[in-house]
Amino acid sequence: MDKNSDITQRQAKILAAIVKENCDNGQPVASQDLAGKYTFDVSPATIRNEMQVLEKTGYITQPHTSAGRVPTDKGFRFFVNELMDRVQLTLKEQDLLRRELMKMQIIHAEMGRKIAKLLSDHSQQASFTLFPEETSTTGLSNILDNPALPAEDAKEIAQFFDNIDQYAEKMMLDYSGSQKPETFIGKELKLSKKSDYSMIVSGLSLPGGKKGVIGLIGPKSMKYEKNLSLMEYIAKLLGGGAAVILLTMIK
Repeated sequence: MDKNSDITQRQAKILAAIVKENCDNGQPVASQDLAGKYTFDVSPATIRNEMQVLEKTGYITQPHTSAGRVPTDKGFRFFVNELMDRVQLTLKEQDLLRRELMKMQIIHAEMGRKIAKLLSDHSQQASFTLFPEETSTTGLSNILDNPALPAEDAKEIAQFFDNIDQYAEKMMLDYSGSQKPETFIGKELKLSKKSDYSMIVSGLSLPGGKKGVIGLIGPKSMKYEKNLSLMEYIAKLLGGGAAVILLTMIK
């Protein structure tokens, strides 16, 4: 954890637990939820006091009149940057992704659509791909009925998908050169003044030296560890020559 952080290690552990619980069930997290499930070696009263500090410092907030708290953009950002232990995909998951990529009848006109579908299926979020020959979006149905995503945010994501060609050129310039996923949380997106969801974007290397961009969009309570690992692994497979093997198989 950053030495310059304005919260203590104990507060950071409590924040990590709040983020985990919120991402698991999409609901506000109360102190009794943490006291009953996690071992912090402190009393429930101390947990409540630490949550009050986290609220005062802007890492969590109380939605409406709920007794629980949810992470703010600042809280999610601190979790992603400082607290998150990257989830390693299981060997079974890696093998499944590898085989699904190998089964694709990849030609440039289909590559984007199939990879977008693969991302959406494995993340249960909405996804998009931006390739030189093609722009694809899918998975909107995964988030339209997600209770963790307000209807106005789902509508804005749908509008982003409808108008994605307007963003494609800039996103290709900004992200196609890097295969390290970048996360945007809530207001960091700046797609509009109301943006209050999250997006993960990564560059891809394509056959013939061309570049592409893949992205996931969903509620701020998405499973960042799993989704970042998923994006990295797909980029690694394609960058490591999987797409070239596929093209060879269908010739």
